Amino acid sequence: MISLTITLLSFLAVYLGWLCFVSIILCSYFIKKKYYRKTSYFVLMLSFLFLWAHYIEPNIILTQDKTIKGLGFNADVILISDIHLGLYKNEDYLQRVVDKINNISADYVVIAGDFTYKANVKDYKKYFKPLAHINKPVYAVRGNHDYRISNKELLNVLKQYRVNLIENQIINLGTYQLAGLSDRLESHDDTSFLNKANKTKPILVLTHNPDSSDRLLPFNVPLLLAGHTHCGQVYLPFITNRLVIRTQHKFTCGYYEATDKTVPVFITPGIGEDNLPLRLFTPPTINILHLQK
Repeated sequence: MISLTITLLSFLAVYLGWLCFVSIILCSYFIKKKYYRKTSYFVLMLSFLFLWAHYIEPNIILTQDKTIKGLGFNADVILISDIHLGLYKNEDYLQRVVDKINNISADYVVIAGDFTYKANVKDYKKYFKPLAHINKPVYAVRGNHDYRISNKELLNVLKQYRVNLIENQIINLGTYQLAGLSDRLESHDDTSFLNKANKTKPILVLTHNPDSSDRLLPFNVPLLLAGHTHCGQVYLPFITNRLVIRTQHKFTCGYYEATDKTVPVFITPGIGEDNLPLRLFTPPTINILHLQK
């Protein structure tokens, strides 16, 4: 059923793309002849927006720096998520992402889940191959879509390409700790393993769903890194900033200060698409985080 839905959405997007090209030609003619000018301008705008959202913006890969202070440790971290390989993205796109990552100075890379979309391990052995070319240590957790593949199979493929899956693990990185928290939707983000952490050192937590921030208040967690939201994927001014992915705490993307219910969170927009083959005003982004004491 999911495959059929995605196929229909892809077909519809291609059909609408051709329809937009035809609309642009017709509207240009009407404007020149001074027929239906207001309607033609409106249709032109919608056509250009759709063509941008379907063909151009999803293939843009931005890099964005962010400095976050007051964490109790120093680190430069690259954060990506939501690649969704096998849906609208393939290994060629991932190689472009890896090439950009390799030109950035950082201590390591973290991937906040949703490597995949469909449960086909044979495909992922091909799709994941560019990950082996990353010239820095890579730590990752699974996203909700990754649970369609057995943990053992996914772990074996990621290990083959030097990606460390750190779910329910704590890594000692000197002055601080890095922990991987399982996904909220698929495995109930069990935080009990954090009781084993060194209480004198801050814990940088990586997870997929930012809503898990409400489970981390009892621990020494100055920052949670997450994805999942796609930054809404389609941003429509004055209408909605989260058309595709919604969250319990109304997160979209970027940095959120602590509240009485959540620890501080940084959410990456991700680099792939889910459901709709569109991105509008929420381009794929590699985040470079400068974490400071």
